[in-house]
Amino acid sequence: ERYRRYLTNLRRRKAHTLSAAEEKLLASAGEMSQAPDTIYGSLADADLKFPDAVDAKGNKHPLTQGTFVSLEESSDRVLRQSAYENLYGTLASFKTTTAAILNAQNKQLKFFAEARKYDTAFEASLDATNVPTSVYLIETVHQNMDKMHRYVRLRKKLLGVDELHFYDVYTPLLKDVDKHIPYEQAKQTVYDALAPLGDDYRTILKNGFDHRWIDVYQNEGAYSAGTVVHPYVLLNYTGTLDSQFTLAHEMGHALHSYLSNKHQNPIDADYVIFVAEVASTCNEALLMEYLLGKTTDKKE
Repeated sequence: ERYRRYLTNLRRRKAHTLSAAEEKLLASAGEMSQAPDTIYGSLADADLKFPDAVDAKGNKHPLTQGTFVSLEESSDRVLRQSAYENLYGTLASFKTTTAAILNAQNKQLKFFAEARKYDTAFEASLDATNVPTSVYLIETVHQNMDKMHRYVRLRKKLLGVDELHFYDVYTPLLKDVDKHIPYEQAKQTVYDALAPLGDDYRTILKNGFDHRWIDVYQNEGAYSAGTVVHPYVLLNYTGTLDSQFTLAHEMGHALHSYLSNKHQNPIDADYVIFVAEVASTCNEALLMEYLLGKTTDKKE
């Protein structure tokens, strides 16, 4: 009974499970097949360096993939444009290399999909997490693009620009609403906002806050790793509203992992990407409702 879920899932993929000799061959190629991902990670996260962004007054601002969004949130359009052009210009200078990495990744996915008798790499990818292709509703996005177009028109109008560029999409729509949120205040706000999840949940949350589960300040990318001891969360906290939401989001992942590891058998404790974002997005929704219910400032 303990292994029912595991065995049922294993049998579900019977048609795509090969002979022992074939499985051994695919397994031996597994580490080698990760080369495109490994190469891209080394390039993007370690080797790539970006020129400083320059603001309207000529001041320089360090530009990394970690600082990019906070620079794009600036009210200084010159700074935003500089950050955008320096980041994407640097990436574009490696376009032949990145195209080769992407091509290698596509070939890898195609090879394993065909070897396991799937019609497409798309089907193989979703089947690994037991998600039918019919659920992946790209067409729903296409049918609702009018909402995005309306939003972009509103953003263009409120920012007072003749032409909207990518470097205009992160900056606040309204002036004078930005405020710095100290990390301690952000923790308290997130703690208060998650009251609907109950005292047991918030006790674990506070334990994470108080016992160094979180690496707070800038590294390369925000991330939660659900280790068995307890989860570890890497943030790039910059004191913005976006940073506060990221804290709520990543702690959603952290507590999901913590509770799953605590209450599930090890063979069942892991969870697939299709449900991974539910806990984190739920936390963001609760934080949004809390902030909206608390403020009396129309602009805010």
